[in-house]
Amino acid sequence: MADWSPQALETSVAKGEIFPLYFLYGDETFLIEETLDHLVTTALGEGLRDFNLNTFYGGEADPAQIRDAVETLPMMSQIRVVVVKDAHDLNDKDWDQLSRLIDEPVPTTALVCVASKIDKRKKYIKRFQEKGVVVEFKRPYDNQVPDWIKSIAKKQGLQLSADAVATVHELVGSNLQDINGELKKLAQYVGERKKVTEEDVVAVVSRIRVDSVFDLTDAIGRGDRARALTCLANLLDNGQNEVGVLALVSRHVRILKLVSDGMKEGLSGQRLSSRAGVSPYFLKSYVDQARSWNERKIEHTFQALLDTDRALKSSPVASHIWLENFVVQTCS
Repeated sequence: MADWSPQALETSVAKGEIFPLYFLYGDETFLIEETLDHLVTTALGEGLRDFNLNTFYGGEADPAQIRDAVETLPMMSQIRVVVVKDAHDLNDKDWDQLSRLIDEPVPTTALVCVASKIDKRKKYIKRFQEKGVVVEFKRPYDNQVPDWIKSIAKKQGLQLSADAVATVHELVGSNLQDINGELKKLAQYVGERKKVTEEDVVAVVSRIRVDSVFDLTDAIGRGDRARALTCLANLLDNGQNEVGVLALVSRHVRILKLVSDGMKEGLSGQRLSSRAGVSPYFLKSYVDQARSWNERKIEHTFQALLDTDRALKSSPVASHIWLENFVVQTCS
């Protein structure tokens, strides 16, 4: 089988189709966990999990135990499900011991491997692609996040105003796991009311991320290299990985450009907010910051972001060094 899209897998599971082999991977852990739960529930229902669900972790699992679980017949069910999380921690020797399960899948068991990343050059991945369902779950693009916020909110019985959606996006970013967590906090805060306003979001959702990004880009805009490096370290210390930091800064600079261009056209207020795609609550902060970012500075920063993105994806050098180099370039 060729690689599947997350949507194709969702459609397949909704039809009740369960295959013997799955490999789910990518950086969007929320979607992977949601899909995994849906797959297990479809295969086993709620009552048979204790008898027919085995979960292993790649860094701790004995391949022989995984193999035994996969080859065990299901109890009072058509299917058994064996989940191997952190499958990227299995080494080549482990995969050699599991190769029979991939070459000759057990029809009464769904083996589901979950990983943050894969190496498609590996023989076992190629065999998975031939014999099973391989799906990559990517972090959504920035323009897709508002729809995801509304979708996750709906599952929690919440109705968010347009400004509330924009403010959640601004404060939380594009990580769906983080968005889900913050919406759970909002659900507890509003109680039975269910309708969520921008004021509710501001009262409940953490500002640490957005304040840190504003601090970093403010320092870059002013050419304050020492302050920018301190802000960068603060972002990393607060749980943002290097790729995530770069995505946050890219989005922020893109908004600064939209705000700057809009101001040149005479836009303000709601019209400028709509043009930039940000909540009116944050517009003044962007307007104030945009004044220290001329067109040349923005273009220079975009090029540095592009160069850094390429380096993060291809260079063996530690990722944080490339981010520090980005700060040095843009604060020169």
